[in-house]
Amino acid sequence: MKTTTLFAGISLATTAMATAIPMFPTLPVRSNTRPIRLLHTAPKPYSSPPLFQGARIFSQAQTEESTIGGAAVAAAGSDHKVTSVSAAFVVPHARMPTTGPTANNSAGMYAASFHVGIDSFNAGCGADKNRFIRAGVDVFWDGAVDGEQNPWVWYQSSPTDEDGLGFTNFSVAAGDLVRFSVTGAEVKVENFGANVTCVKGLKAKQSVVQKIDGEGLCGGEAAWAVEDFPLAGLPNFPVPLADFGGVVFKEVEVGFEGGSNETVSKNAEGAEVRDVRLAAQGGRLTACEVIEGGKKVKCDRVVEE
Repeated sequence: MKTTTLFAGISLATTAMATAIPMFPTLPVRSNTRPIRLLHTAPKPYSSPPLFQGARIFSQAQTEESTIGGAAVAAAGSDHKVTSVSAAFVVPHARMPTTGPTANNSAGMYAASFHVGIDSFNAGCGADKNRFIRAGVDVFWDGAVDGEQNPWVWYQSSPTDEDGLGFTNFSVAAGDLVRFSVTGAEVKVENFGANVTCVKGLKAKQSVVQKIDGEGLCGGEAAWAVEDFPLAGLPNFPVPLADFGGVVFKEVEVGFEGGSNETVSKNAEGAEVRDVRLAAQGGRLTACEVIEGGKKVKCDRVVEE
């Protein structure tokens, strides 16, 4: 019998039969009126190079632990500012991992979060270093409640919305193609439904716009991210990253405003790339890269012990 340490004070005994052993406390009963959701904590400081390197070079050089992966494009100097960011992606299915230290806990909870944001990749901005805006989707697999759960669609304008807020009268399902657009004044989410690969020229089946207060937003970077958050209501509850297969942020766009107020649009080419790396869960948990000349950001779920 082999014992593998997962988190402080928690261990999992595994046998050749791979018997599932509960390793998490019992969660409260949930319903459609009280959806499961994650606690969207502020990004933590991360030491990146003085100048962003090529995506592949940076990804290979990363050794620090990080709960966030994906890519971020920085504004070119203090006289430039990110004014908008957008992308479309298919909401992934959440599954129980079958490899790594957190695998095969049939009574456990797994989750993953995907977002588009401004100043949401590194340590935020402003005097208190927690000013950012982002919007995204959380996916869940809960062995205690019939496996895969309904995704949670959310937006967050920090520090006002510390936990993130849900969109009213809007829902998605795994497999739906969604598009998120974020500016300093509003966030917009559109659902184009299942079995759709491209949103250009297509009318959304659902859409909602949420006005927000972007005062004090630095506009230093635009991000497309995968993140591992704790569970809302249980901030010290470690939720292992779900097996989501992979996610592709496509049709990525960034709007910049320069020192002379000119507006410039670009994609993710030359972005800083990072992976989710958590030793307790097996090391490197995502393989992220910028592809197709910056038109897409791709993150696959992996386990690197």
